[in-house]
Amino acid sequence: MKRVSVDFNTLNSEPVGLVKIADPEDVFESPPFEDGERVLLVDDDLQAEGHIILWHGWILARPDPTTYKDIPISEEYLRSLSAPRPKA
Repeated sequence: MKRVSVDFNTLNSEPVGLVKIADPEDVFESPPFEDGERVLLVDDDLQAEGHIILWHGWILARPDPTTYKDIPISEEYLRSLSAPRPKA
């Protein structure tokens, strides 16, 4: 299953309920996905499985709501938050 970096915030823009992966302005010799292909959609703190939808040049994905999973924050990131910041 391909892993695809996405922004789940795009679920709220038209067409609502679909994650936007690429728009018609993105030029592909051939689409990197097939219509109906199952993929793993990954954001910074959330992941879900979904199906690819090829629609009028758009590459979209419909997440499967039964597969949503929070991605834990890494220990390294948490340490970076508490590290002293250099003075400007």
